[in-house]
Amino acid sequence: MRVLPRVMLPNFRRLRHRLLRAKRHLTVARVLFGGELGLFGLALIFLFSGSRAVWMDGLGRRADLLIAAAALAGFAALHQLSRRYLLPVLERYFSPVKYDERRILFDLGQQAHAATDIAHLFKLIVERIGDALRAEDVSIFVRDEKTGNFLLRVSSSQEIPDPVDSAELSLSRDAFVIRRLRSVSQPLEISEQDFDAWARALQSASPAQREARQKEQDLLSQLQSRLLQPIRSKDQLVGVVSLGQCRVRHEYDATDKEMLMSVASQLALVIENARLTERMLADERLRRELALASEVQKRLLPSHPPECVSVEVAGFCQPARGVGGDYYDFFKFDNQQLGIAIADVAGKGIAAALLMSTVQATLRGLSTESPNHLNESNESLADMVATLNRLLVNSTGGANYVTFFYAQFDQSTQQLAYVNAGHNPPFLFRANEDGLQTVLATSVNGFKKLDAGGMFVGMFDHLSYEQEVIQMQPGDVLIAFTDGLPEAQNKDGEDFDDERIQQALIETARLPVNEIRDEILRRVKDWCEGAAQYDDLTFIVLKAK
Repeated sequence: MRVLPRVMLPNFRRLRHRLLRAKRHLTVARVLFGGELGLFGLALIFLFSGSRAVWMDGLGRRADLLIAAAALAGFAALHQLSRRYLLPVLERYFSPVKYDERRILFDLGQQAHAATDIAHLFKLIVERIGDALRAEDVSIFVRDEKTGNFLLRVSSSQEIPDPVDSAELSLSRDAFVIRRLRSVSQPLEISEQDFDAWARALQSASPAQREARQKEQDLLSQLQSRLLQPIRSKDQLVGVVSLGQCRVRHEYDATDKEMLMSVASQLALVIENARLTERMLADERLRRELALASEVQKRLLPSHPPECVSVEVAGFCQPARGVGGDYYDFFKFDNQQLGIAIADVAGKGIAAALLMSTVQATLRGLSTESPNHLNESNESLADMVATLNRLLVNSTGGANYVTFFYAQFDQSTQQLAYVNAGHNPPFLFRANEDGLQTVLATSVNGFKKLDAGGMFVGMFDHLSYEQEVIQMQPGDVLIAFTDGLPEAQNKDGEDFDDERIQQALIETARLPVNEIRDEILRRVKDWCEGAAQYDDLTFIVLKAK
C-alpha cells in the first residue's frame, strides 16, 4: 500500500526538444518585435502609474485614451524605423543570409568557362566565397612547381603583383602551417592565441628558423587568416585557401567548413587544368621558337653550291630535332680556291645550334680576313684551325667541343689541302675515265681516309694542327660527313656504317655530284625506314671534273 504520493520527475529531454523546436521559429525580426512590445508595455506602465496617472486625470476624462493613442502611434513609428535601419544590421550580424552551396559550386563552374585567364578565375572565386561566408579576406596560395613554395596568387584585401616573385607573399614549403596541412583534410583553424603561442616558441628557435617563422606569421597576420583549407590533387597539396575574420560571427561553423571543402575540391581541378594549359602554351611557344630557329639555321647553310670550272660540290643537312649542331659551308675565293667545311657540335637541340652558329660566324670571319693567304704555305690551314680553336675556347669557356673538317681545293693545280680536327674521316674514292677503280696511295679497300689534323676544337687552348695535301685527278669523289650518316639505324638497331657509304660511292662515282648525293640519301632513308631519326644527318660530296 503506497503511503507517499507518486512523484513524476520532469522529462528534460522532451523539454529540450520542445525548446529546440521553438528555437527554429525564432528569427531576428521576431525577437526584435518582441523587444519592441516589451518596451511599449513598460512605457505604458510608466505612463499610467503613480503620480503620472493622477496628472492625466486632471487633464480630462479622455486624456488617458489620447495619451495611449499617441503612445501607440509612437510605437508604430519606432517599429517602422527599427525595421528599416536596425533590423538589417542585426540580421547581418546574428542571422546572415543562408547561401546555397550547390548554387555556389554551379556558379563557380560557369565562371570557370567564362574566365579569360587563371588570375581572373581566382579573383571571381575569392569574391564569391567572400560574399557567401562574409569573410574579411579570402586568399588563394598555389604551389610553384619549380620551388615547391606556395605563392599568394590572389587576395580580396591585398594588392598582388604579377608575377608573384616576392618571398614576403609566399609560404615556404617547410612552413609550419604547410606541414600541418599536408597531414589533414579538414580546415585548419587559427586564432589569436595560436599567434601568441608561435611568438613564444620563436624565442627558443635558431635565428634562421626565427626569421622563417616570423615571415610566415607576418603574412598570415597581414591576411587576418582564421581558417586554412588545403587544396589537394592526387594526395598532393597543390594550394591553400585562407579565410580571414568573419564579419558577422567570431567563428565559422560546420556548414561553412563543408562548403569550403567542396570549393577546394573544385579548385584542385582548376589548378591542375591551369597548369596543363600553361604547359600547352609553353610548348606552343617553344614550337614556334624552334620553327623560327630552324628557319634561321637553314639560312645559315648555303642556299646553293658555288659553280666552278674544275670541281662540283653538293651538300645536305637534316637536323634530328628541328635545329641541330651539324654544319657545312662552301667558300669560293677570288684566287681560284674553293673551301668546304663540315662540323659537328657535341650535343643536340638549341644549345648545339647556338654553338654551331658561333662556329659558322667565326669561320666565315677567318676566311674573309685572309682568303688569298690560306694556301700560301703548308701551315696556313693548320694555323687557321688553331685560331678557330682559340676563338671558340675564349667565347664558350671550353664548355663544349666541335669536331671539324676543312678542305681547300686549288682549281689551278688540282690539289686538295685539308685539316681534320677530330672529325669522322672523309672518304676519297678515285675512278678512271672508264669507271674502273684506281688504288690510291695509303688507301684501304680503294678508299683513302682523310684523317690528318689533330684534336677537336673548342675545349682546349693552345692546340696545334697539321694538314695534308692530295693531288686529285678528274673523276675523284670525296664525301665528308658527320656521324649521323654511318650511325643511322634501322628499326633493328643496325648502323648504316662506313661500308655501305663506300659501296654507294663506288656504284655512283660516275654520276653527277647531285645525283650521287640524292642516291646516298635515298639509300639512307630506305635503311632507316620505320625508325626515328636519332642524330643530325649531314654530308658533302665533292667531285673533280
